[in-house]
Amino acid sequence: MNGKNNLDEDLKNHIEQFNPNKVNNKLLFHKFIMINEILDKRNKKQNPEMKSITKGQGRLIGFLKRKDGFSTKELSEILNISVTSLNETLNKLEQQNFIRKVPSPKDKRVLLVELTEEGRSIEFKNHADIDIFDTLSEEEKENLNEYLNRLTVALHNKFKEENPEKYEKIIKNRKEIFEKYFKEYKPHEEWAGLFNCDKK
Repeated sequence: MNGKNNLDEDLKNHIEQFNPNKVNNKLLFHKFIMINEILDKRNKKQNPEMKSITKGQGRLIGFLKRKDGFSTKELSEILNISVTSLNETLNKLEQQNFIRKVPSPKDKRVLLVELTEEGRSIEFKNHADIDIFDTLSEEEKENLNEYLNRLTVALHNKFKEENPEKYEKIIKNRKEIFEKYFKEYKPHEEWAGLFNCDKK
């Protein structure tokens, strides 16, 4: 009970602190963080079956649901994580019978990662609060989408300015991976545009 009262009091203090007469960057940034935290907590509460799956495991399962049959080395390259970290995640998913490793028909020494029926049956439901955008008109949604695109591009540009060599390396790596493994897929034009940080 005390914990709830403390939380309510903290929230009240936050609202009072970040509710100036004039909108500013600090207020907007705080609201982004607050909305994200609220949605994350509500999502966990509304989907208790996902509590046994970490974000990293969920990301991997979600990826394999789109396309599986990759080797550990390939997955490590695609997901940009170390083989050691990847193997830890794969071992836990294998213990839960969500994935299996099968020999490659081309080279029996190479093991390919596939989803089991149980793993494929996992459903990543739409967030229960996705309807919050119904409070906006169609025009407001279009405007919000444009604002979010601009913020995304601004963050890319910021990263590019701070570390141009690393940024170019990441972009080049993404393009090479896409050409190597996903050439048959056509990315959504707007999604692809977000990775073009020269867009004004």
